[in-house]
Amino acid sequence: MINNDPLNNTFHPEYSIIAGMVNKSASVLDLGCGNGELLALLKKERGVTKLQGIEIDEQAIYRCVAKGLGVFHGDIDSGLSEYQDKSFDYVILNQSFQQVKKPDVVLSESMRVGRKVIVGLPNFAYSSARYHLAAKGIAPVTRSFS
Repeated sequence: MINNDPLNNTFHPEYSIIAGMVNKSASVLDLGCGNGELLALLKKERGVTKLQGIEIDEQAIYRCVAKGLGVFHGDIDSGLSEYQDKSFDYVILNQSFQQVKKPDVVLSESMRVGRKVIVGLPNFAYSSARYHLAAKGIAPVTRSFS
């Protein structure tokens, strides 16, 4: 059975949880927004009108722009100095926080810029992820990180 409900996304199941946390018509800054799928969902399903993404991968930025999303090329480890305090209702770090080099700076800046911060982390305790870490000595890369 194919599920056409965008809030019940089977590829990224956390999207429905995040979308449920965001108030309708809120403003959102997505740090490490990837291809912009979450931003597009928030725009469509939650009526979010002020959307902004920051992404380091150029190809992902092109995909965001193709979806009509505003995205800046940047490294979130550098901070968010160009944003004023509390300039967004929500700052989202979904599947990106574990990749930053300065988590204290990124989290502090996120809390300064957003009224609320949503952080989504991968489950590295999952058995196949633990096996991959033990056998190969590196963190697994899965489809959910794309």
